[in-house]
Amino acid sequence: MKHKIFALGVTLVCILGLTACGDTTQYNTVAGSKYKEEVFNQSNLYTFAENIEDSMFENWYLNDVTPDNFEEKLEEALDETVYDVFFAGYKNWYDAVDELGYGSKETLANDISVTDLKYYIDRDGILMVDATIKGTGENAHSATLEYSLDKKGTPTLISVNVNHSTGEKLKSAGLNTLLGMGMAFAVLIIIALVISLFPLINKMTEKKPAANDKDIAQKSMDAVTSQIAEKEEESEDAELVAVIAAAIAAYEGSASTDGFVVRSIRKVSKNSSWKKA
Repeated sequence: MKHKIFALGVTLVCILGLTACGDTTQYNTVAGSKYKEEVFNQSNLYTFAENIEDSMFENWYLNDVTPDNFEEKLEEALDETVYDVFFAGYKNWYDAVDELGYGSKETLANDISVTDLKYYIDRDGILMVDATIKGTGENAHSATLEYSLDKKGTPTLISVNVNHSTGEKLKSAGLNTLLGMGMAFAVLIIIALVISLFPLINKMTEKKPAANDKDIAQKSMDAVTSQIAEKEEESEDAELVAVIAAAIAAYEGSASTDGFVVRSIRKVSKNSSWKKA
């Protein structure tokens, strides 16, 4: 039992030791990498960061270069291999310049500057540099100018990220959450209102029979009824004429009704007596 406990303890110690050795990042040195120490040192990297921030970004800004006209003004001035890198970095810086804080364009060069720098080799063997940029003003923020270089000194990445306080981050996160939830609830309310209007929409779209349609149908029925009645009357009159003609022929002693024609039939009063014409 003691041997098992001892073995377990040794195993845990080894695991903890490996965990502690997992983060072997060494700052401000390129020793053991493909980068030459005499070239990629604190002084040269600091100067490079100042060139990016002062000589390029600030100068472009003072010459009215924006992300929208960047291609038009600088496509020919930048090498094709680094064009996208500088465009991405300048867009970040351009969006952050107001938060960095400066007095005016005339004092921009002195108001915003690189104040600190550290560098290291990442797990992929790439030199990464983090330079701190600070502006002036009561609400000025600092920002991190991050860039990476290949062994020839060509930048492969440039970005600028404003450093916000914990309170600002929480406030921003809260506003984003409220905005997202508000939009979701607003959409749900709109959908509910639309669904509630479906019965009304159905009633409005139903075709109502026009009053004229009823009149037309009634007139058609009256006309048909009238025609049927007229045909029945004509049929009855014809039968009555035949009966009267036969009665007259019998009264006259004639064998047929060819000798006379019944032109009309008229109803007489009960007190009238029938006279021979």
